[in-house]
Amino acid sequence: MAQGRTPGLTKRGDTWHYDILIDGERYRGSTKTSDLKTATLFVNQLRLDVARGKLALAGTQKTVLLEDIFMEFMTAKKISASPLYITSMTAHWLVWLQDRLGKMSIEKIHPTHVDELRNALLGAGRSKVFTNNVLTTLRTLLNFAVKRGKMRKKGFTVELLRVQKKPRPTVPAEKVQEFLGVIDSIAANPQVRVMIRTMLGLGCRPSEVLGMRWEWLDIQGQTYTVGKAKGKEARVLPVPTWLMGALLSMPKPLISEWVFPARNGKPHCPGFLRKPLMAAAEKLKLGNVTQHRLRATFASLHAEAGTPVTEIQGMLGHKNIATTMIYVETSLDAKRRAQDALSLKLGLVSGGLQ
Repeated sequence: MAQGRTPGLTKRGDTWHYDILIDGERYRGSTKTSDLKTATLFVNQLRLDVARGKLALAGTQKTVLLEDIFMEFMTAKKISASPLYITSMTAHWLVWLQDRLGKMSIEKIHPTHVDELRNALLGAGRSKVFTNNVLTTLRTLLNFAVKRGKMRKKGFTVELLRVQKKPRPTVPAEKVQEFLGVIDSIAANPQVRVMIRTMLGLGCRPSEVLGMRWEWLDIQGQTYTVGKAKGKEARVLPVPTWLMGALLSMPKPLISEWVFPARNGKPHCPGFLRKPLMAAAEKLKLGNVTQHRLRATFASLHAEAGTPVTEIQGMLGHKNIATTMIYVETSLDAKRRAQDALSLKLGLVSGGLQ
């Protein structure tokens, strides 16, 4: 190894190899010489040829590494993607992908590398869901490279593990008032109480509640217009009377443009409600009720109340009704009531066929 004295040159066996970055493009190959001085002259000549646009040296080719794609991806998405998405992608990269595949040419990534990554995740005790999340990050980066013309379309896909779908926690209808009572008892900040009610009453995404503005609230018409939605289309939501009263208990527009401003005058951070939700869910033994599960609770409660799924889709702001169905979690009690209703209709409630 002579990288300390000659950056970009590494000796493998008897031959010096180069790995240099010029104007954002990486070049790798063999100098085909065992003499360091000759190899250094080779690399210097290569730099000149690249600068002149010649690139006529045999065996020299541009090599795009996975780490190059990651940096380009993050630059492209840092404004349009949510902070949570960026944080998740970055964590997957730093912990699982950077050391294993970061220095590898994207053209040389093979299904065996995917298998090794999958096995490493499972061997470290990570769940199938978490493993699939990391694999999805890898797949996203490779697809991004194809779309940007950095590589040819690969002849394989990054296979995900099959995961048995389990019912995810929501707040049952009969527990909603008790749930809100617990929130009120443990949350000293009145904003927490109203924000959680807003999620339950409007079905907004966490980011949409954090970024609520007074100018989008029509008090006379009792509607709220989600001005900055994930789908880039504003949607108008009717505000229930009970929720409107809670919203109007917040300090008025003269203090801040935001309905729920933090101490610095800006919206709260994404995890603002995590602790009170965890505490309330744990006390009532509801499972892991996150901010996003309140959105699913909104959809499920409407479905149980008989709201047409197309109306639920519109309130959630989904373009695809299949996405809406993912949010609708029918409780066991609701299924039991449906079974009893069918049994009654069929005349099977009494008699030997119960």
